[in-house]
Formats: sequence, structure tokens, C-alpha cells
Amino acid sequence: YAQAVPRLAQPPKFVSQLDIWMTIRNRQVRRSGLATLVVLAAGLLVFNVTFVATSTPKAPGPGQLTRGTVARHFKPSIQVEKMSKEEANKKLGVSSWPTWGCDVSKFDWAYSGTETAYILEGEVTVTPTGEWADVESAEIKAGDLATFPDGMTCVWDVKKPINKHYNFN
Repeated sequence: YAQAVPRLAQPPKFVSQLDIWMTIRNRQVRRSGLATLVVLAAGLLVFNVTFVATSTPKAPGPGQLTRGTVARHFKPSIQVEKMSKEEANKKLGVSSWPTWGCDVSKFDWAYSGTETAYILEGEVTVTPTGEWADVESAEIKAGDLATFPDGMTCVWDVKKPINKHYNFN
């Protein structure tokens, strides 16, 4: 090989991960902190990529049972943001939205669109139900801007009479 290509005194050496580790072990690499850090980081990267590639669960093939597998679908949460009426008007024009109100009560509700509401007065606890039961309930009171996700089912527990501006997207 050396005679066929006279410019090379020795055939090229392919460096493997084992060679790198053996070099470190035999202390043939200078003990510079940066060189050691780079070599160790490269080794960890190779290990992590290999580990993730071999440990990622695979979908069941045709005819394989999937009993005991639970599909989790994550639902959007109720968003609540404290906001002055002036700021809500400036950002969203809430004063032009229709109003709705009710006395102290408790009732079921289902959203057929995304609702944004600005609470003028009152207090309510909204607790998602059914397929939405994993979503955290929300305490909403005067001065809050709340967004309720499309399709959510819930229970409204009105603690103090509610009056709100609302808008459906």
C-alpha cells in the first residue's frame, strides 16, 4: 500500500470510539481540560443517541395485542389573566361584546366554540368534566380575562353573581 501511494508512509488509521477511550485510558492524550471534555462529550452523545434509538417504543405490528395501552390526549386548559377593564378594552374592545349574567347557582355547560370572557363582577369556579376532567379547574373573578377552549364540558359553580362580556371565536 505504501509503495502504491508513495506520499503516505503508513496506511490511514480509522479511529473508532474504542480507540478514543483506549487513548484516554493509556494517557496518550495530553491532559488538557478542553480536549478531555470534548472527547467525553462526544462519547456521551454517541451513547445517548444509541440509547434513545434502541429504547424508543415501537408501534405494535399487525395482529399484535395492545391491551392495557391507554391513549392520553392532552386538552388545552382554561386561560385566566388578570386585566384592568381599560386594558381589556384597548387590547380586545370588550365593551363592544355582548353581556351575560346569572345569580349564585351551579350548572353544567358545554362550549361549542372558543369563548373569551371579561368578568365585570362576581366569582365562579369552572371545573372541566367528562373527557376534559384532567384539565385543572379555574377560579375566575371580577377583573379576569378568561378563555374557555372549544368543545370543553364543565360545571359552573357561581359563588357570587356573575356579570361578564363575552365573545365566541
